[in-house]
Amino acid sequence: MAMTTKEFRRRRLDGRGWAIIAALVVAVVVVTLLVRSCGTDPTSDSGALGQSSTAPMSAKGSLVPQIPHRTLSPADPDYLTAAPKGISWQRVDGVPLPFSATDGPTRIQGAVTGGYSNSPQGAVLAAAQIAFRLAFSPDYQAVVDAQTDVSDATRTQLIAARAAGPQPDPALISQFASAPVAFRVSAFADNHATVYLAYPRTPGNQVRFSRSALIWEGGDWRYSDQFDSQSPPLPDAPLPATFTRF
Repeated sequence: MAMTTKEFRRRRLDGRGWAIIAALVVAVVVVTLLVRSCGTDPTSDSGALGQSSTAPMSAKGSLVPQIPHRTLSPADPDYLTAAPKGISWQRVDGVPLPFSATDGPTRIQGAVTGGYSNSPQGAVLAAAQIAFRLAFSPDYQAVVDAQTDVSDATRTQLIAARAAGPQPDPALISQFASAPVAFRVSAFADNHATVYLAYPRTPGNQVRFSRSALIWEGGDWRYSDQFDSQSPPLPDAPLPATFTRF
């Protein structure tokens, strides 16, 4: 069962905690860095939401009632920078994930989420949800099948890396995993987006960045390996003023 809260407290890390964080970083690298080295031909066997036979029936997360008329439009001056509205945070497999009342997700089947708005805010939510379900969910295969549009090489490497690595322990992850504190949409069009998420990092007043590329396909956002050329990886740094806090 997912636990919902508005805030996740960060704990002081001992040696064991840093070892867990190191394992988390390895898992995130699989999702956010590995795909950059692969080809660009999209895989032809990615299914739509709910088509993967490996997806379990129990939902990983709880839907938030939607208020569609509050979804922003391109006419809004803060369209590219505003945070999704009505956000609540739920721990799913130990990882805090954002659920919005205006931009989705509106569907959950097993580990697979869908129904994000075709907006920068929807892309931000999809980036967080899909990337971390790929990295930490025991049912990652269903997420790969339903919510990625990547090269065959990327898909093979992602599945091999998850299969070869240790199974994440949600109980331990929940003790140390932090919710993202801010985001920036560095590129956006109706059919693609590049999103940075910023996560708290200790020691020092710095954050760690993850970068996600997404493609709008089949009426929803999918994780991609097609990064915008003007959106390079970012090193750890103090949170830039160009980022929007959740």
